[in-house]
Amino acid sequence: MRRAAVQILVLALSLALPAGLAREISVAPNPAGGPVLAKAIQDAADGDTLVLKKGLYRETLVLTKGLRLAGETGAVIDPSEPFAAQWQPAPDIGKGVCRAATARKPCALILDGKIVAEIDERRAKGEGPWSWKTLLASGPPLSQFRFIRALWMYRASEKMVCLHLENDADPGRLDWAVLWTRDPVIAFRGVAGASVTRLTLAHGFTGVALLDRSARCVVSQCTIGPWERTGVFIGGGASECLVEGNSVFRGAYEDWTPVDDSKARYEIWKVHKDVGFYDRAGIDLVRAGANNRIHANHVFETFDGICVGDSDVESLDIPLPHPEHGQGTEIWENVIERTRDSGMELGVGCIDLRVHHNTLRQTHGGLRYKLPRVGPVFIYRNLLVDGTPFNIWYSMDDSPAEGYVYHNTVVGGDAALIYSSFNKGGHQTGTPRWHYFNNLCLTKGFFKNWRVNAPVNFVADCNLVLGGGKPWPEDATKDQHSIYVTQAVPLSKKYHPLPGCPAIDAGLDLSTAFHGKPLPECEGHYFKGKAPDIGAFEAE
Repeated sequence: MRRAAVQILVLALSLALPAGLAREISVAPNPAGGPVLAKAIQDAADGDTLVLKKGLYRETLVLTKGLRLAGETGAVIDPSEPFAAQWQPAPDIGKGVCRAATARKPCALILDGKIVAEIDERRAKGEGPWSWKTLLASGPPLSQFRFIRALWMYRASEKMVCLHLENDADPGRLDWAVLWTRDPVIAFRGVAGASVTRLTLAHGFTGVALLDRSARCVVSQCTIGPWERTGVFIGGGASECLVEGNSVFRGAYEDWTPVDDSKARYEIWKVHKDVGFYDRAGIDLVRAGANNRIHANHVFETFDGICVGDSDVESLDIPLPHPEHGQGTEIWENVIERTRDSGMELGVGCIDLRVHHNTLRQTHGGLRYKLPRVGPVFIYRNLLVDGTPFNIWYSMDDSPAEGYVYHNTVVGGDAALIYSSFNKGGHQTGTPRWHYFNNLCLTKGFFKNWRVNAPVNFVADCNLVLGGGKPWPEDATKDQHSIYVTQAVPLSKKYHPLPGCPAIDAGLDLSTAFHGKPLPECEGHYFKGKAPDIGAFEAE
């Protein structure tokens, strides 16, 4: 669905109520900081619009009615509170470590508006460089506090927060806030037709959660960040929801640039994944319903950008009880950049999933398949630039899904397509129903098998590749029409083929490539020249 169609849908939702019944209600922050939104929501009726005036709302809210929340410029919902801790040195843990008493465990600590990395004491016991005591005293073994600029941990046995800042800074001189609740800043629960637009949602555990079979809800033009765990979460069977035009970022007290694959900078990921609280995703669909749409968002400086999956079923040895989860999801025209893990992850059923016209830039993990099971999944017209170390890659296990990857442009990094990190043993089925056509790969070759014992049995043809990496170098009957070159391929600054580029008119006509039918956006004579141009873009 294109932008115009989405705008028509949103307009239709707003006009669904009889004329004269909907009201526009202004809401202003409480000067004393007390909650006002819960009462305003309670007093409003389905179809009403709450206009949030400029200012700070220190609360969380739940939408169970078909309301529209619209923010004026400067309207911020932020449930955090100032944290006036009494910090004391903790030399028994290490030089530069401080502690402060608090009867409750914080859900997040916030320094100068940014989320500080937390150690989970349960996962960092024992001795060695990744024990909690060593980490608090010295930081991660390679980078210390250069990239992870602060670490904290709550010791339940002592009712204490323990903290170490870069350069052994005194925390008592700094601006601290604390989050005491895991509630999303805004939760949609069992509601149809509600929407939130033009709001800043800051310092929540989760920014927005669409839950409990909510339907046809919209989150648009919001600034969502900083947050501790997830920017936008879609789960609990929520369906036909639209997440559009938002800026989504984690806002961590960490140094994320430049993105590289050095072992020292990789410790940002290891602190969270190995001794902390695992991944942080910008937009995460887990056990979601059908036909959700993720459009034109800017997702940056998160662990994972946009994910469709479920960590509980990332092995073929685990049955997939609900392959319909996430069916019909469309993800398009998003920009995802500077992620510490995958730019995008696709898993579970992946039935009728469309991923197209997205830009992934400087992502650590590019586009990652976390065991798609069924399909068909369609991945087309995407641009991947400077992924390090991965661009497009299979992980977790062999993938039996039917997939079509076509008309994408991949620039920089290692091979365009990689087998990596399958579960031990594997199932020896490979990826027999995946197809790669008309992709432009200005990378270190096309395919690389990275320590995976699985058959290379996908279908590939009519790709243009800089370098080698032929999937079947000893079988001339396969990949007959792909072009492998050793010289630079002339492209414009926007990655369109320039005159003389071998991508021009070199692609396969895909108007019958899906069981005799056209692949999405390959209907009719969809190209300009004698044949399609290879890559995401036609020649200028």
